Amino acid sequence: MEEEKNEIGSEIPSQQPTVGMPVFDFQESNIQNCILECKDLSKNYGGFIALSNVNLKIPAGGIVGLLGPNGSGKTTLIKLAMGMLQPTNGEILIDGQKTGAATKAITAYLPDANYLCKWMRVEQQVNYYADFFPDFRREKAEEMLARLGIGMKQKIKALSKGNKEKLGLILTMSRDAKLYILDEPIAGVDPAARDFILDTIMKNKPEGATIFLCTHLIADIEPVLTHAIFLRNGQIVLNAPANEVRVKAQKSLDELFREVFRW
Repeated sequence: MEEEKNEIGSEIPSQQPTVGMPVFDFQESNIQNCILECKDLSKNYGGFIALSNVNLKIPAGGIVGLLGPNGSGKTTLIKLAMGMLQPTNGEILIDGQKTGAATKAITAYLPDANYLCKWMRVEQQVNYYADFFPDFRREKAEEMLARLGIGMKQKIKALSKGNKEKLGLILTMSRDAKLYILDEPIAGVDPAARDFILDTIMKNKPEGATIFLCTHLIADIEPVLTHAIFLRNGQIVLNAPANEVRVKAQKSLDELFREVFRW
C-alpha cells in the first residue's frame, strides 16, 4: 500500500500499534540549561497525528541524537523547530524564544534533501551564505573545501552526490550558531563520506553550541552522542544522557534501538 502524502509533500507513515512495545524506566534528566524545549507539542495533518503531546528539553552544549525509524515524526519536529510548520497545539522554544526571526538567526539547519543551487558554482554558493548569514565564517568554509579538493570554480551540478552532501554540511557548520539542526546528514552516503561528515561535525562545533542530529543510523553516530532521544509514532519513548542509557540498559544505544523498534 502506498503511503499517504501530507500537505507539504512528505510521506505520512502508517500508525503502528504500541501494544507489546518494551517500556524503559529512563526519566528525563533535570535539565536546567536547555537550547530547545517542547511543551505539550502536537502536530496533526488532517486526521493523522504526527506528533502527540511531546514534552521535551534538549540540553545545551552537547551532541543530541533524535533517533527513530522513518515516519516516526523526526522531520516534523525539526520543521516545527525551524518555523517551517506551525503546531496544532502546544509550543516549541529555541533558547527560550518562540520560533521566528530571532531563533533562525542562532540556528543553522541542514535539511534531509539536497538544497544547493545546481546552476551555481561553489564560489557563488559560498558568497550567498556569506551575504545571507552574518555569522558565516568564509575562511573556515574555504579551508575545508580546499582540504577536500573541491574547487571554488566547480559547478555544483557537476559534483558527486557525496561531495554535494559534504558541501552542504561545510556551509552549515561554517556558521557560528548556537544550535545546529542536522536532518539525516549521513543517509545515502558511503562509509568514507560518513566518517568525513562526523569528523567535520566534531571539529567545527563551537564551544557551548548544540548539535541536534536526526537519524535512524544509530551505530554510525553513537560514538559522538552525549544525549539520546527515541521517537516512535510521534511520541518520546526515551530521553536521557547517552552514557546513562548504556549503563542502565547494559547495552549500546544501537542494541537498545533495535529492541525498541523491532515491534
